[in-house]
Amino acid sequence: MKGQSEIIVFILLFVIGVSLFLSAVVWSRGIFEKNSDVTKLNSIETFMSNLDDKIQGVIKFGGKDSINYNLDATIELVDSGTIEISTPLSVNIPETWVKLKEDGSIIRERMEGDILKVQLQYLPDSYAVHLYTDGPIIATPRTVFIEKGSSFESEGRTYIRVKVTFE
Repeated sequence: MKGQSEIIVFILLFVIGVSLFLSAVVWSRGIFEKNSDVTKLNSIETFMSNLDDKIQGVIKFGGKDSINYNLDATIELVDSGTIEISTPLSVNIPETWVKLKEDGSIIRERMEGDILKVQLQYLPDSYAVHLYTDGPIIATPRTVFIEKGSSFESEGRTYIRVKVTFE
C-alpha cells in the first residue's frame, strides 16, 4: 500500500506541475508578443532615422550609399517626397499622425487598424528632395541603395533627385 500512495502522490504532483507550467506559458504569451512588437517598432523607427541620415549625407556630399533592411515589413516609395514602412503590429499608437522628428525632414507614425505606418517625408523648403526609383516602388528588400542624381529647377525651387532602390 505504501508504494501505491507514493505513485499517486507523484502523479498528482506531476499533473499539478504540468498544469502550472502550461498556465504560465499561456498567460505570458501575450507579454512576449507585446515585447516583440515594441522591439519591432523601435527597429522601424531607428531604421527610418538612419535612412534619413543616409539620404541627407548623399544630398550633401553626393555619391552613393546603402543601408541594410533587417525588418519584416514592406517599404514603399509613396511619392516623390515620401517613403513609408507598413506592418501589422499590436502597439498602442494613435490613429492620427505623431511626429517623431522634424528638421528638414519629418518622421511620423500612426496606426491604421492593426497596421503600423511609419513615414519619412521631405517637405519643400529652399530646396526639395525628389525621390525616384527604377525598380519596384514597394518591396521587402535586404538592402536599400541611395544615389544622388541631378538637380533641376521648377517653380523657383531647386529639386535634388535622389534614386532609392530596394534590392
